[in-house]
Amino acid sequence: MDTIITQPVVQYGFLGFSAVLLGIVVWLIKRLLRVLEGNSQIIAAGTEASKEQTRMIADLLRLNRSLHDKIISRPCIASKED
Repeated sequence: MDTIITQPVVQYGFLGFSAVLLGIVVWLIKRLLRVLEGNSQIIAAGTEASKEQTRMIADLLRLNRSLHDKIISRPCIASKED
C-alpha cells in the first residue's frame, strides 16, 4: 500500500528534477556559446596584432638595412694618418 501512495510522488519528483537538470544544461550551453563567441573575437584581435607586429618588424628591418648600407658606404676615417 505504501508503494502505491509514494509512486506518483517519486515520479513527479523525478520529472521535476529532470526538468531542472535540463534547464541547467540549456543554460550552460548558452553560456558556452557566448564564451566561444568571445574567444573568436579575441583570436581575431590577436591575429590582427600579430600582423601589425610583422609589418612593424619588416619596416624596422628595412630601416636597419638602409642604415647598414649608409654606414658601409662612408670611408673609414680611423685608418687615415695626417
